[in-house]
Amino acid sequence: MLNLQATNLNTLFTQAMDQLMNNPSVIEAAQTPRLLSYNNLLFADSLDFEFDLSHVGFTKTRWARYCHQYIDEDHLSEWLEGLKTISKRGDNLFRSKDAVRRPREHHHGSCWLGVSYRGSPPTLILYSRVAEFPTRAALELTLVHKVGLEITERLELEEPIRLTWFISSLFFSCLHAIPWLARNGILESTYNRKDTVGAFVRHQIDHINRGNVHYGPTKRMAKRLEQFNEGTVKPVPIKNLSLWV
Repeated sequence: MLNLQATNLNTLFTQAMDQLMNNPSVIEAAQTPRLLSYNNLLFADSLDFEFDLSHVGFTKTRWARYCHQYIDEDHLSEWLEGLKTISKRGDNLFRSKDAVRRPREHHHGSCWLGVSYRGSPPTLILYSRVAEFPTRAALELTLVHKVGLEITERLELEEPIRLTWFISSLFFSCLHAIPWLARNGILESTYNRKDTVGAFVRHQIDHINRGNVHYGPTKRMAKRLEQFNEGTVKPVPIKNLSLWV
């Protein structure tokens, strides 16, 4: 179980990754290539977030797909406008779209279920059925950052909005972490670790290096790693992204 308090979303992301990779006590289950943690509660004092989604292997089109999967723009706009009229003690919920269930995606339902806001103190609460680090977690943090900017502008807030994030099942993906590990210069050292993290990363890298990769996610990670090594990764700074895609 993770229980973290951070100053902003960058620090929260960094702390979570450090704990998932280096603190075996927070891991409650392991299933190649994932390490799982249950009943997690994460806090941040502000929604400040400076990030580049390419650091976790995403392209700009992935953000657009994510927004279309989870956000009804009309309902989001109505919810944001409605925040102007609720009491400071009210807690107003915006529900995500019910993602289409497929065998390999959203088989058990939407990853995040909703986000609510209360005004005293200004707090955004994100409810997640499951959150994957580092990939989907980066999208979730981008989402709350962007929603926070909208709320700050519409309500003319002068104090930062806090974050409370409930995550029922959190997992660290040793496959999807490969671009992040490479970007941070720790892929080789992680590969050589003599623990579960090292074993899972080694399993994925050795599979990629053998070639003839057909499985979708592994093939995508192999491509991202190749792009990183060739220096052809296209930056996706979140400051250039919008909820309204």
